[in-house]
Amino acid sequence: MLSGAASAQECLIPQNQIVSGGPGKDGIPALTNPPVVTAGEGDAFLQAEDLILGVVVNGEARAYPHGILWWHEIVNDVLGGKPILVTFCPLTGSGIVYDPEIDGRLLNFGTSGLLFDNNLILFDRTTDSLWSQMRLQSVCGSFQGTRPRLLPVVQATWAGWKSLHPETTVLSFNTGFRRNYDVYPYGSYDQIGNEQLLFPQSFIDRRLPMKETVLGIVHEGLARAYSMSRMAASGPRLAVNDVVNGLPILVAFDASSSMAIPFDRRRMNADGTEALETLELDVVEDGAGLFRLKDRQTGSIWNLSGEAVEGPLQGERLRQIETYSAFWFAWAAFNRDSEIHDPATP
Repeated sequence: MLSGAASAQECLIPQNQIVSGGPGKDGIPALTNPPVVTAGEGDAFLQAEDLILGVVVNGEARAYPHGILWWHEIVNDVLGGKPILVTFCPLTGSGIVYDPEIDGRLLNFGTSGLLFDNNLILFDRTTDSLWSQMRLQSVCGSFQGTRPRLLPVVQATWAGWKSLHPETTVLSFNTGFRRNYDVYPYGSYDQIGNEQLLFPQSFIDRRLPMKETVLGIVHEGLARAYSMSRMAASGPRLAVNDVVNGLPILVAFDASSSMAIPFDRRRMNADGTEALETLELDVVEDGAGLFRLKDRQTGSIWNLSGEAVEGPLQGERLRQIETYSAFWFAWAAFNRDSEIHDPATP
């Protein structure tokens, strides 16, 4: 099953649980520096409700449509002058963005054709090491045990992302490959009531529907999942003030945009080493119906990019937490004993 550098040593996961997904190595072609277009041009091929992964680096925003990621799974890109690695596994619904510069080397990644617990395994073209997407580390090869740095990402509808970042660029459907990016290739697989899995799964947690989308947060070994459906049942827009193993967090949730954005609620000093104040925030709407947040401590108004746009704290920013969304069955398998947030809890 394994080949090249990855076969030269034991892996961090049982090799008998690493299975072929069907297409071989590079059988699902990764993209490298694909063409992008403006938001206005993107409206020609994206519908308002289409899901995307949104990334901002050095003030530059870009949308990566699910329709492209279903067929390519990996995008080696440059945004805001920095290399980034955008990954999406359709079988686990997990969209994760990494920094591909590791140990002073810029790595280019492809699809290995292998899976672990239905989840994407990448390989890097420099050493042929294998990397488990949701385990967040290299599992076989010379980079074994290495964890790339996570970058913030937002899963949202195209309309929701554009409302936050009107100047965003978006990957063009003109990738150079002949694919129908309007068609989901897995039938009804991603429907919340569908319990079908295509490959062996080592662990199933029945506390939520298997295909429920959750936002997951891990802090110092404690994992917590925020169910999109449960939050939507509590209200169309929420500001969830929570604490995960000592870390004060905010989850800003907008049901209409299928968007949940996690922030650190602490105001930090200039060098980020000391917390000045922990904020509590509530949902407010301006006259245009835009989703805004207001902190109880100073009355400052914050946008969904985590920036204070009015009030005493104007110009300050909250740090977006580097994490991701996934199907519940996958989040639970890679984060055993994960807690589940109860939206009814204040």
